[in-house]
Amino acid sequence: MQAERRQRISAAASREFLSLPETLPIEVEPAAVSVVWHDTLAIARSQQLTAYDAAYLELAMRRGFALATRDRALISAAEAVGVTLLPT
Repeated sequence: MQAERRQRISAAASREFLSLPETLPIEVEPAAVSVVWHDTLAIARSQQLTAYDAAYLELAMRRGFALATRDRALISAAEAVGVTLLPT
């Protein structure tokens, strides 16, 4: 790693940093990829969103999650489909 070569970080600190994600409660989304992409692209088209923003909206819709965003287009789309918005 460049930071190690430049002695900005030790090898031990690099290993510790890279192990941090293992401590997070990360879940793999069980939905079928083909269904998610079909729905995500349909949302992107209907709400005039990027695929990236539509993916967040699709997940919020499917899982019943609230959404936190300051993006105007995503806010409008979330309101249009009934997704709860968190205050930002």
